[in-house]
Order: sequence, then C-alpha cells, then structure tokens
Amino acid sequence: MTNLTRVAVVASLLVCATVALRAQSRAAGAGQMTAMVPIPLSSHPQGQQMMAAAAKTAAVLDIHFQFLNKSYENDVYVTDPLGKKHRVSCVRFKSTSGFRFKVEPPQFTLTAQGLTIVQNIAKLSAEGLTVRVQFGPCADVAYGMGVRLTDIKVVYKAKPMITVDKDQHCKVSWSQQADELHVSIGDLNITGVQNDIDKLAKDAAREALNTVLGGYFGGRLRGELIKLSVSTCGGGKAPVSPLEPDAGSQQ
Repeated sequence: MTNLTRVAVVASLLVCATVALRAQSRAAGAGQMTAMVPIPLSSHPQGQQMMAAAAKTAAVLDIHFQFLNKSYENDVYVTDPLGKKHRVSCVRFKSTSGFRFKVEPPQFTLTAQGLTIVQNIAKLSAEGLTVRVQFGPCADVAYGMGVRLTDIKVVYKAKPMITVDKDQHCKVSWSQQADELHVSIGDLNITGVQNDIDKLAKDAAREALNTVLGGYFGGRLRGELIKLSVSTCGGGKAPVSPLEPDAGSQQ
C-alpha cells in the first residue's frame, strides 16, 4: 500500500468517525428536547390515576349557584311619526340570590385527543329566591321565586398536557384552545313570576348555571390535577401518595 493510499484510508476513517459523532450528538439532543415537550396526560403512566383522583376530589365540593349581578331586559318601545323611539313599558328581571347543591362523581374519558367529562344532574330546585322585576311601570318590585331544573347534562372538554424533565419531574398544563363547556337543560321551570318575566328569568338561570359550572370544572378540576401532579412526580416538592385506579376512567 502506497503512502498516498494510506493517507486516503485514514482520511476516510476520520470523516466516518466525525459523521458518527455528529449523528450521536444530534440524537442525544433530540432525546433531551422530546422529554421537555408537553405530551397528552393520557400518555403518562399515572395519567389516568391522576385524573380519576382529581375528578373524585373536585366532585365532593358543594357548588354555589349564584345569579349573575346583571339585569335582563326586554323593554317595549314605540316609534313616533318623527322616527324617534320612546319606551312605554319596562320588562326586566334581576336577581343576585342563589343556593347550593352537590353533584355526583363525574364520568370521564382521557385519551391522547383530550379529556371529556360528562356530568348528569337529575334535578335542581330551590324556593324563596329573591328577585327584583320591572313590568309595566319602570320601577323595581320585589318578588320571591323558585327555580326547578331537571335533566341537566354538562359536557366539559379540555386537553390536559404534561411535561416531564430529564429528572422525571412533571408539570401539568392546560391547553386553553380545547377548553369548552356545554350545558343542556331538559326542563327549566320558574315559579312566582309573571309570564312576561318568565323568559328573562330562564335566560338568567341558564347563563348563571353555565357560568358556575364552567368555573367549577375549569377551575376546581384544574387545581386538583395540578396538586396531584406535584405529589406524584413533582420532584419532592410534596410527599408522594399512591393513587388508586378509578372504575370511571377509561384507557
């Protein structure tokens, strides 16, 4: 083998070694980056258990149904020959009262696509709620009323994600883009108010129910899940407590 051939062989080996080292370096960097990228909570070995415990803990809390502090209006106007509108009658409903109720443990499905919680409430009822209405003359009149809601179905969808660092510590985050709540009511009966006020009262009850349940699922559940993630794999920030699988969870 000539000197020129030996030089060529050595140069080839050096090139191959350099390419291999670069490839290994890229692979190591890619592995570290993947560990820091959020993944669906369902992909974590204890994701289903964390969600089951969070849903169960959040469900035992009382929910305070509170009417929103706003006025619902359907005033009556007439237009004069000059085209100017005049209010001839006030039809308004406003209530800031409320009541408390409890819900059963919700059923949930946690997959790579996201979280779906279905909450069925058979019946809600309360009497003696205080309201102020205007009907006809534009002056507040105090009333007592009752509300009865049946066949309420709450469907909440979100996308909980979890990030695991190189030390296997984890952190849960919540994708706001996938956070939504839908409430359907089979029957809503308002008692103690006139028929003209009934529609406004129902609008008020629906909006208040959407708001309170939206805050419940979007807030309480999120808080419980974050606490559980810390105790499960938060790097010693909280004591680790074993989680029991829940029959309502689905793979």
